[in-house]
Amino acid sequence: MIALPQRLPHVIWKNDRLVPLSEGWLAESIEHSAAAAGLPRWHLAPEVARAIAVYLENDWVAPALPLDHLTEMVRRSLVGIGYDEIARASLIVPPRVSISLPELAMRAPLELEFFPLLKERLGDALDVQVGGVRLEGLRDCTKILDAAGRWRQTCVRISDHIIFFCRHYVCQTMPRAVDLVIQ
Repeated sequence: MIALPQRLPHVIWKNDRLVPLSEGWLAESIEHSAAAAGLPRWHLAPEVARAIAVYLENDWVAPALPLDHLTEMVRRSLVGIGYDEIARASLIVPPRVSISLPELAMRAPLELEFFPLLKERLGDALDVQVGGVRLEGLRDCTKILDAAGRWRQTCVRISDHIIFFCRHYVCQTMPRAVDLVIQ
């Protein structure tokens, strides 16, 4: 038997894409709903998210969860603890995804191979209609692409090129705002 590291089910998101559910995503959705109901920075959002996550970890048997089921689960949880106004404003915000730049650079160590792969990964993330994309490991990725053991001046050009490429691609591809974080 193989144990999967993801203990929470995946959510069947837009375009029938599976997106891994996280407690942080649940908490962000509940906080957003609370703010829409007039309760900004609602202190119980993480606790409600944790309770839902514990239920899903222990009692949910299916590997995937339809979005409308998750939304209803959040609504019922909020009504159950007496926050009907938040429940009425309840919705699941678009997920945020992370892309490991060093992982891509290891698979495609030449810039000529790297940028098409990066474009494909960004395209996949944006097709899912995410709320944000986090690109992690820019410095390590740059050193791999530059075949540099340590940071040097030529790494700056590659790093700047990656940042420009990602910003340009996201701005040209998405008609709506998407958070882009490059670390």
